[in-house]
Amino acid sequence: MASNEKEPTNKDIMKCLNGISDRLCAVEKKLSAFDQIEKQISSFEKELKSIWVAIDDRAKKVEERVTKMEDKIDSTDISSAMLAGKVDELEKARDSIKEEVSYLKSQSMRNNLIFTNVPEDNSSGNEPTEVTERKLRKHLMEALKVAKETADNIRLERVHRSPGQPIPGKTRTIVAKFTFFKDRELIRRQWKHLNDTPYKMYEQFPQEVIEKRRRLVPRMKAARENGKRSWIAYDTLFIDGKPVRE
Repeated sequence: MASNEKEPTNKDIMKCLNGISDRLCAVEKKLSAFDQIEKQISSFEKELKSIWVAIDDRAKKVEERVTKMEDKIDSTDISSAMLAGKVDELEKARDSIKEEVSYLKSQSMRNNLIFTNVPEDNSSGNEPTEVTERKLRKHLMEALKVAKETADNIRLERVHRSPGQPIPGKTRTIVAKFTFFKDRELIRRQWKHLNDTPYKMYEQFPQEVIEKRRRLVPRMKAARENGKRSWIAYDTLFIDGKPVRE
């Protein structure tokens, strides 16, 4: 039986091939852009690590100077007033450096979120990271109501259980480092879906910042009980939009 459809001409075939070629070029440009972003992120992390090492070395040197100065107090006739002033300056410098180090630590954790009570299976040893990541993506869909396509496509730089070794009878938290901060924020904004569930989600901060935030919580709750808007951002308490000193 003869077909009524015309066979494509060479012109039709070339037109189709040109269309495919244009699409491939567009895909290659997008991939090139992603590669550039990854290089920039890698470069930033290297710079951050370099700054971290320099700051840590500076802090150690200041600590050594403070120690030497304190040792000389008992063995020299330097004026106690002058000595006290110098020690005070060094302590202020040390505190300033500690704050800088704490800030850099926070920046390195900026893209991190901590998830609790996500089921863990360590019956045969430490749970493999690929298993942990798969469970986290499932958790994003089921507990945080994130669309499957979004959960599958979010880029995660690292996913691991913390602490490093399994704890018999306990479920370790999951620490997830998102490649992009906007993805971390997309997930963090889903926190209300965890209300009245056994699951929790937290931003990750250095220990010194965590301790400061804990001290601020009672004041934040008291302000809310008085009908004021209050929240904690990083290590600062805000009441009705104004920062409050600890």
